[in-house]
Amino acid sequence: MVGMWSLPSWLQENAPPPVPQAAPRRSSKRGFIEKTLHGIAEALKNEIFSESLASRSGLLQGLDPRAKLVTILFLIGIAGVFHHIFSLVLFNLWLLWLAKSSQIPVGAFTKRVWVVVPLFTGILVFPALFNVVRPGTPLLVLFHLSHPVKLAYWTIPCEVAITREGVVAAVLLILRVGASVSLAVLLTLTTRWNTLLKALSVLRIPPVFLTVLEMTYRYIFLLLHTSSDMFMAHKSRLVGRANSREGRRFVTSAMGSLWGKTAALSEEVHSAMLSRGYAGSPKSLLRFEMKRSDWVWIVLVFIIAILFVGGDRVLG
Repeated sequence: MVGMWSLPSWLQENAPPPVPQAAPRRSSKRGFIEKTLHGIAEALKNEIFSESLASRSGLLQGLDPRAKLVTILFLIGIAGVFHHIFSLVLFNLWLLWLAKSSQIPVGAFTKRVWVVVPLFTGILVFPALFNVVRPGTPLLVLFHLSHPVKLAYWTIPCEVAITREGVVAAVLLILRVGASVSLAVLLTLTTRWNTLLKALSVLRIPPVFLTVLEMTYRYIFLLLHTSSDMFMAHKSRLVGRANSREGRRFVTSAMGSLWGKTAALSEEVHSAMLSRGYAGSPKSLLRFEMKRSDWVWIVLVFIIAILFVGGDRVLG
């Protein structure tokens, strides 16, 4: 009986128990479902962030949307007439001050403008840096050729270099585009979308166009929510990582399902609009009223524009 109740041999050993082998670590690389969900979440987060900025009590938020729209369009036109880098730098610094005065985080504002603009605009103006496209004073000689080479309509000179005129033209274009994009970002971040569409009616834009913009903006978030639910439901039913073939099959079926839901929803929304008296022109309960501060803003913008353009002309 004693032998029957004795401890097993492995329990009587003094040696420490063997360390269990760690399970193989799964790759931390995200699949297409995780990337899609992350992208949808980022889009919704950015929209919520923009709406919160438009409701703050900043400089531009307190203006009448019509005055703000007209003056910003005027300033976008002014940004295209500058001929000197110094004037454009001062103009962009003033726009940064406007963003800060409107309680827009300077970091977020700069990220929205000056991360995208130099990248895409720089790609477009990159060929203009070289004397092959724009002859001028060489700043940096890249390489020499024994004799000029003719390619279709271009002639490659013996000395291929980056020119001073090309660099100046590229910087001017990037600063102009940056100023225009900054003004557009200021307008969208400080104005609610339905208010902005109401203000656009001042420019005599056809009501059908405004209706399409309003419906697109309103239901694109419903589309994002539906897409997010579909991807989340698919992910919750997965065991392990899906291969590329299964992923392509799911994306194809999801596209077809979303198309069917979108077509059915559009019919239902149109029928609901007609039943509520829609006759082709949207109605809005917003009422705008120009205050003294709005007229002061218009006059100040006009004066500032004259000072910037006059200073640019003084520089020659």
